[in-house]
Amino acid sequence: MNQDQNTSTSVIKSVFTDLFLSFSFISRLPIRLPKISDFDDRIKRIPSYFSLVGYMPGAIYYLTALYEYSLLSKILGLAIGFYLFDLFHFDGLLDMFDGFLNQSSKERRLEIMSKGNVGPFAVFYGMLYVLAFYSLLSYSHPIDFFFSAIFGRQTMVFVLAFSKPAKDKGLGALFFPFKMINVPISLLFTLPLLCFSVPKFIVSLISSLIVAIIVSWVSRRKIGGVTGDVIGGSCLISQIFTLFALFYILK
Repeated sequence: MNQDQNTSTSVIKSVFTDLFLSFSFISRLPIRLPKISDFDDRIKRIPSYFSLVGYMPGAIYYLTALYEYSLLSKILGLAIGFYLFDLFHFDGLLDMFDGFLNQSSKERRLEIMSKGNVGPFAVFYGMLYVLAFYSLLSYSHPIDFFFSAIFGRQTMVFVLAFSKPAKDKGLGALFFPFKMINVPISLLFTLPLLCFSVPKFIVSLISSLIVAIIVSWVSRRKIGGVTGDVIGGSCLISQIFTLFALFYILK
């Protein structure tokens, strides 16, 4: 009996370690992690929890959208949501704009993205993204931000499942070879959204898959695969795409 209890305790601790590592990896939450000896193996398991992480930024933007006529609340909500969760992905999105829209070789695009310098494409389209998101805080139903934030992070899992790494080293390469079991587990964490709206769940899931397929295909053509920037950027692309889809299809 004691051996069974010890085994169960060990499994639970391992799951929580993976969960905390996931939050630590794709957010700025001050999470203190225990010493991890098998980091390379664990990092390949954390995409299972990406969609679960989305509930927290979803809650922030949901509360922000409730006060749609308050300029201060929208600015504050954006500042908190981006600082804690989306700035990391926003940086990847900006690098995607500069790299993918540059008309040069794959090697040159990868070099541009790895440097992280902000070019004209990133400035313009990054500003356009923030303006669009800010506007949607007034026009979208507040609950839509749960769907967009959760399925935005689910999109990263789909992108990993559909792609290969563009480089042998780097943030994106850590997740490969990708464990396909991450896909159904992460989808499992999206199911509570069905309690809010089945049609919105279906639209969000389809939007997530469409973005993941397109991002994976474009990445393969542009740089030969995905990087950490592409994985993170796909989250924000999916967020905005889902919000627009919910607004125009189910308004």
